Amino acid sequence: MENGLRRARDIRVALAGLLVLSMTANLALTASFAGRETVTVLVPAAAGPAWAVGGGAAGSGPAGARYLEDMARTVAVTLLTLTPENAGQVRAAAARMSAPEARGAIGAWVEAEAARMAGRDLASAFYPAQIEADPARLSVEVAGELVTWIGREEAAREGRRYRLAFRIDAGRIGLVRFEQMEDGR
Repeated sequence: MENGLRRARDIRVALAGLLVLSMTANLALTASFAGRETVTVLVPAAAGPAWAVGGGAAGSGPAGARYLEDMARTVAVTLLTLTPENAGQVRAAAARMSAPEARGAIGAWVEAEAARMAGRDLASAFYPAQIEADPARLSVEVAGELVTWIGREEAAREGRRYRLAFRIDAGRIGLVRFEQMEDGR
């Protein structure tokens, strides 16, 4: 009987020791994580072709063609898909995508277009169809369809071509020029 009591006491002492050790480890971990900032990394659901930025391949220029194409597509759709209601968001997005010296002019263009559209109940959307990038010059030509609505009725569907020029400054690409091209280029 005495052996049984001694064994039970030894088990309780061992369990108490493990409990103290576990609590000490938890306190140490809590203290070490208390001052840390957490970072969440979001991985895209679909993997696509890689962008090339930085003159790695001969003749590729400071930004790869695929990167410029994607950037130009984003800029063109953002600037040309415009309603008086989303003008504030478009202007803010244009400021983020533009080089510092072009922000004022591009923002003013968005404001003027939004004011023109508000007076006539217009809205527009751009659907890119063809994109040609020139990495050496950091310029891109985007061709597609610009659709305009008056109220809820489609008013026009026109083929348009735009030239976008970019600049890389301190590792950040920014739009410096956005212009509509004539049909004769």
